[in-house]
Amino acid sequence: MTHPVFETPRLIFRPFEAEDLAPLAEISADATTSRYVGDGRPLTWEETDLWIENSRRNVERFGYGTGAVVARANGKLIGWAGFARPGDGSEEIIYGFSQEYWGNGLGTELLAGILRWARDQLQLEEVRATVAPENTASIAMLRRQGFSLVDACYQGDADSHLYVARLVRD
Repeated sequence: MTHPVFETPRLIFRPFEAEDLAPLAEISADATTSRYVGDGRPLTWEETDLWIENSRRNVERFGYGTGAVVARANGKLIGWAGFARPGDGSEEIIYGFSQEYWGNGLGTELLAGILRWARDQLQLEEVRATVAPENTASIAMLRRQGFSLVDACYQGDADSHLYVARLVRD
């Protein structure tokens, strides 16, 4: 098993492993889970496999990227998180959970862990997140963690809001 990147009271965040394909493919194939991710379209098994491979390459190249979110209680992969690189040099937080894990504070716990990791280990000064305006749960979570809306029509798209958080060191 891969060593965790970080842990929270209920979650483990670690790089993807080969055995993550089946549970991640199941999560990413769900239309409700996928509606606010990327273009909103569920992923196929092959697309999920490619995502895992690309994530592994990013970790090798940059030292960090996107990985598995695992429940500490049972060791089950329940989502994904990490950083996407939109091509402009910025670091964009991405995250998602299987529906059965929504609404119990795990997103907030994960986001707080990602922000600590970004600040303390990665030494990032700023991170961003793009979110659909109707995704009120993610918007509320981002605001609670110190993100501010900086563009309500990101890249000319009224369905994409850009939030940014400055990471202050203690």
